[in-house]
Amino acid sequence: MEAKIGLLMDVPDGKLVDFYTQIEKALAGKANVFDQDNEMIIVSSEAEKFAVIEVMAGLNVNTDQMKLLLLPSDAELTDLFSDYGFTSEGENNYLYEKLVVSFRFTEDSKQADVDQASLQIEEHLLALYKDHGRDIYVVDRQLEELMQGIAKAYRCRIEVLA
Repeated sequence: MEAKIGLLMDVPDGKLVDFYTQIEKALAGKANVFDQDNEMIIVSSEAEKFAVIEVMAGLNVNTDQMKLLLLPSDAELTDLFSDYGFTSEGENNYLYEKLVVSFRFTEDSKQADVDQASLQIEEHLLALYKDHGRDIYVVDRQLEELMQGIAKAYRCRIEVLA
């Protein structure tokens, strides 16, 4: 997953279309907007975040920032995903970083044990994707201890990813 920064604009009702045109003009050459979704502008770096905030301040638009995680395009999403993230206008899938944790099974875990643990984890899963051929599981951050317990019960271990 790739870290992104979401800037949620506090736009007066009915003004969104007008503001987008103003904002696009004001941001031209100052910040590279990676993506957007309704009232959120998504950027890739702190420098771009500050550039957007500066432009928004000049337009008297308040912004709230949040850390996002961009899922790979081939990630499998579960029905629980929409409670922890969203799909942008650009059809990218994002998770709210503060709500989720990702992990994988350690390489020394036996595949048969991993398969059994995965079945148990499945009911809590938000997203699943592959990174360098290994499955990466994403669940609610509050369930990290439960995931450790499930892995232990099936004689395998997980490593939480940063």
